[in-house]
Amino acid sequence: MTGEQFLNSIRHLDYEITALDHTRTRLEGQRQDILDRAMSNAALTGVWVQHSAGSKTEALGVQLADMITPVEAARRIERLQARVNRKIDELVDRKERALTVVERMQSPRCKTLILQRYLNNLKWTTIADLMGYNEHYVRVDLKREAVAEFSAIFERPTENYLSFRKQM
Repeated sequence: MTGEQFLNSIRHLDYEITALDHTRTRLEGQRQDILDRAMSNAALTGVWVQHSAGSKTEALGVQLADMITPVEAARRIERLQARVNRKIDELVDRKERALTVVERMQSPRCKTLILQRYLNNLKWTTIADLMGYNEHYVRVDLKREAVAEFSAIFERPTENYLSFRKQM
């Protein structure tokens, strides 16, 4: 894995965690909806209602039958949360390794770019504004310089980095 691929993997992992967490939040909302519907329809429990085809009570019964149970929703949420936690652990590991490389970099501008873009996930325009440079210069020229400096250290065959690259 090259230094640039490693840096991009950090950004992608961050986005993946955000997407998984969004899914988890949506599932929690669905679970709560199920529980709310069950509570509002609790009065119907044990009551037999005769209805015609297409009536509101039949429609409600079909909706409830198609929904997952609160227990199943809780299981899905739990599995998703465990996956999010594993991804967060992986992200923390990668960011720590990236910081180790960044600490060894010489150029303060290159360090800043790597930190802001790949570890803090800022947009190019924001980084350019913070650094006081033109966005094109930051996105093209400074990025090329920063990634080259990062890669030179990351790809150097030392024990620390070799062991990590073998894990990937």
